[in-house]
Amino acid sequence: MKHSNCKPRALLINPWVYDFKAFDFWSKPVGLLIVSNVLKKFGFSIAFIDCMDRQSPYFTTETKTDIWGRGKYHYEEVEKPHIFRQIPRRYKRYGIPRDTFIRAVQDLETPDFVFITSSMTYWYPGVFEAIRILRLRYPGVKIVLGGIYATLCEKHARKKSGADIIVTGAIEEHIPELVAAMGLPERTTIGEYSYAPDYSLYDRMHYGVILTSRGCPFDCTYCATRILCGKFSAAPVDKVLTQIAVIKEKNRNVSFFDDALLYNKSFPNLLRALIEEKYDLTLHASNGLHCRYITQDIARLMFEANFQTIYLSLETTNPLVQNQTGGKVNTEEFKAAVQKLTMAGFAPHQIHTYILYGIPGQGHDEIIDSIKLCHDLGVHPHLCEFSPIPHTAEYEKTGFDENTDPLYHNNLFYTWYYPQPRIELYKKTKRLLSKKIPLT
Repeated sequence: MKHSNCKPRALLINPWVYDFKAFDFWSKPVGLLIVSNVLKKFGFSIAFIDCMDRQSPYFTTETKTDIWGRGKYHYEEVEKPHIFRQIPRRYKRYGIPRDTFIRAVQDLETPDFVFITSSMTYWYPGVFEAIRILRLRYPGVKIVLGGIYATLCEKHARKKSGADIIVTGAIEEHIPELVAAMGLPERTTIGEYSYAPDYSLYDRMHYGVILTSRGCPFDCTYCATRILCGKFSAAPVDKVLTQIAVIKEKNRNVSFFDDALLYNKSFPNLLRALIEEKYDLTLHASNGLHCRYITQDIARLMFEANFQTIYLSLETTNPLVQNQTGGKVNTEEFKAAVQKLTMAGFAPHQIHTYILYGIPGQGHDEIIDSIKLCHDLGVHPHLCEFSPIPHTAEYEKTGFDENTDPLYHNNLFYTWYYPQPRIELYKKTKRLLSKKIPLT
């Protein structure tokens, strides 16, 4: 891939996932794609390698994909970190092969900047490996690291990642100062571009991911959204429609990834526009909807707009824990949401429910009770394995601190094996998810 000499060049990297399990659940590096659009406004030409793209132009081996675009990643088994020595499971590098990545960066012209994103804190080995390779290929080029890991584990990232610049929070907001440091014309605002992922970087897509808003009005004790994005803000409907139109040219599956989708007061207008303009899309609400904002009108509009999968946040049926963890939902609101959705036309099998598993101090009975409620209502329960997230109230209960290796945040490790093995209890609970049997 070649670049024009008259433009500054940026190389954007979405690194591998290192873990015991990983699945492409409508996952796109939206923050990095937003960075691409912002950089283009500053005149940059963009090179892009998404190690987690199952349709990558650099690695064309297909993996199994379901009708909604989700699927399994290619992987290579790698050596387990010492922390995970007791876990009798294979540790893997998910995504395109390492050798494929090395060949790809060797073929690119030297960029002026490298931007690399990061996701789960305990996936940092993939970030580090990518930075090591990039450093060898492009000595002297500034490597900028942003994303979730860089924000939540800033001290660890600065000390050990090998990146030159660590950016916390919304990295696109820092681009003007980075550009100014290069001696390029400075712009003081990114305004309308702050929500627009650059899907032109993909030749093919199984699906697209949309953000209609950023942030969340709630402050749940197990969630880091308030840290990652300080305030709630929404994009204008016309800008969201423009994003969707771009995705529509590549695939009909669109997943909404907002942290508080239904809190966005413009969301009903977006749904009406999608219905009126006959976009003919298959829509998915994958990030745990707030049940209290599901009105009968919202449920009807979502059905008419062709939402095919709905994920609700229940977390637990224990009223004490509901209140202590942030008061996002209570059991009656959950029941009412399911009723409104089914009245609007959704079949129970289209409705999915997240149940927290392994939160500090949680009683096993409340997990069973939550599963039973889902069975009674005919909807799908899913265990959401707790991951200790730095700077949250639940993290403090674990005894971890900023010096704790982020590998300890791994949800499988923490809920199955730390501080002692509980694998059989997890497997027993997992088996109950699909069995509509009396639970006592």
